[in-house]
This record gives sequence, structure tokens and C-alpha cells, in this order.
Amino acid sequence: MRRFTWLVNLTLVLTLMVIALGAYTRLTDAGLGCPDWPGCYGRLTPPMKDVHIEAVQARFPDAQVDPFKARNEMVHRYIAGLLGLCVLAIFVVAQRLRRARGLSSVLLALVLFQAALGMWTVTMNLMPVVVVAHLLGGFALLSLLALLRVELGRAPVAEGGASARAVAEPVPVALPTAEPRLGALFPFACVAFGVALAQIALGGWTSANYAALVCHQLPLCESGWTSHFSLRAAFSLPLGHETYEFGVLEYEARMSIHVLHRLGALLALLVIGSFALLCWRWARARAVRGLALALAGLLALQVTLGLVNVIAQVPLANAVAHNVVGACLLAVLGVLVRQIQLRRVAPRAAASAPARLAAQR
Repeated sequence: MRRFTWLVNLTLVLTLMVIALGAYTRLTDAGLGCPDWPGCYGRLTPPMKDVHIEAVQARFPDAQVDPFKARNEMVHRYIAGLLGLCVLAIFVVAQRLRRARGLSSVLLALVLFQAALGMWTVTMNLMPVVVVAHLLGGFALLSLLALLRVELGRAPVAEGGASARAVAEPVPVALPTAEPRLGALFPFACVAFGVALAQIALGGWTSANYAALVCHQLPLCESGWTSHFSLRAAFSLPLGHETYEFGVLEYEARMSIHVLHRLGALLALLVIGSFALLCWRWARARAVRGLALALAGLLALQVTLGLVNVIAQVPLANAVAHNVVGACLLAVLGVLVRQIQLRRVAPRAAASAPARLAAQR
């Protein structure tokens, strides 16, 4: 079981690395650094030497070979491939231990779909819808892994010299103490999670359409933006273009997307901040209060990073951190929602646990 926990911890770290590398690749305009998939110009490694670049240029005469961008893209792909192998290992071990079988199956399906989205991101030349879906998939993978890690800490199995039968049998675990007042927050928790997810999608839409640098002033945009704002233009799907690199939308659409992302940030700050405050005040369990404090801290950091993006015009390191912190915020929020759900149904679960364990034996 300790090895399984170690594997999940490693996969969590790899997922954060892939999210950071994905953001770095996108922000350095290296998403099409390799125009083919899964290799790079038909090679397993990016062309870095002059002789390799000349050979690639002869094979792809219309391509502008950039070794720096190709390297960024391939590093991202190889780390993502390692992440996929770790998720596969989690699935195999979970089936053997009979722990979190459903969750591990979802993780495996998600990472396979993520691989397909990674391929389509390249073959469809950075189509914004695909880019946003790829971003959300990475964030979802981190959130599900965080839930799995918490579940492993809550549901130990027999170790040491136990027989295979003993390892396979379920072990009773301490259920969370019921907290009716905290459990009443569950609907609000779902709303907060939905707001966070929508705001992340808006951020991805802003980045995928190269709208991050459209507005430079606070709080929303330059004067006169209201006369150009169009909700319809913001969510128009630009289809049929040969490539979507550097964006294809007009100023009106990009400005509208940017303003919506800022408005969404204000809404997320209000909703998620209020939710974190209520959790901290109403929770009796120290773990839940700690999660609420972590959520509030990540929210404050995320808003600060967003402001720096506007003021300093999207510095690379800050923009990458904005992506990583957003992923961590969603993961912590997901774990907190799950904890509230457990404390909401704890009495019913506790009542049915003995009968369920007896039936399994």
C-alpha cells in the first residue's frame, strides 16, 4: 500500500509538471514546434544540430524549423507520456488491491482522451476548442488524482505479512464525523466548483485565442470598451482556418473574451472566497479548516498573479504560475467539496457500513 501511495504521489507531481510544461509550451508559441505527432519532423528527438535541421528542412520544405520550440514541445510530450504510464500503473495496482477501482478506471480513460486531445491540438493547428479541452483535461486529471490520494489516506489496507486474501478484503475505516451545519454548504460547494471550472475555461479560451494582451488597463479594459463588447463575438467558434496560431479573431471578439475573463475573476473571488470563509467558520474538523485556509490562500495568490499579468503584460514565469496555481486551486476545491459531501452523508454511511462489510465477507 505504501508503494501505491508513493506511485500516486509521483503521478501528482508529474501532472503538475505536465500542466506547467503545457503552459510554458503554449506561452512560448511552441505548440506547433513539431508539426507532426507523436514524433517531431518524423524523429523521436527534436532537430537541434545543423545537420539534423538541414535534413528536416529538406523533408518539410514549407516548415520553419525552430529547434527551441521543437525542444519545448517534445519535452512536454515525453513527460506527458511518462505520466500516462504512471496512470496505467495506478489502474493495474488498484485492480489488484481492489481499492478505488472506479476512480482509477476514470483516470485511465481520461489520460487516454488527453493523449488524443494532445494529438488533435497539433493536427488541428491549435484550434481553440481543442486547446481549451486539453487544458481542462489536465486540470481534471490533477483533481481526480488529489481525490484518489485523499481516499488512500482514508482507506488503508492490510500490509506486511498479510496473505493475499487479507489484502484483498476490505478493511474498516474511520468515517468522518457528521457535521450537519457544514453539510448544509454542499449545494453552495457545487456552485463554487462550477464557478471555478467556468473561470478556468474562460482563462483557457482567453489564452487559446491570444486575447491576454488586448486590455492593459484596470479594472476591465481601456475606455470605450463597452461600445465594442459583444457576447456573441466572444463565443464564436472560428472554424475552417488553416492554422489558429497567434489567433484568428478580430479585436472586438478578443476584447470581449478578455473582459469576460476579468468579470469572471471578480465573480470567482466573491463566490469561492465566501465559500472558503464559511467552511473555515463552520467546520469542526481541523482537516477541513486547513483545506479552507489553503483554498483562500490559493485564491488570493491566483488573483494577485492575474493582476501581475495585466500590469506587467503577461510575463512568462508569472503566466505559467497562473496556470499551475489555478490547477491547484481546482484540486483543493474538489477535495473540499468531497469532504463536505462525506460529512453530509456520514450518519447514513456509518449505519450501513457494518452490513456492507458483512455482505462483502
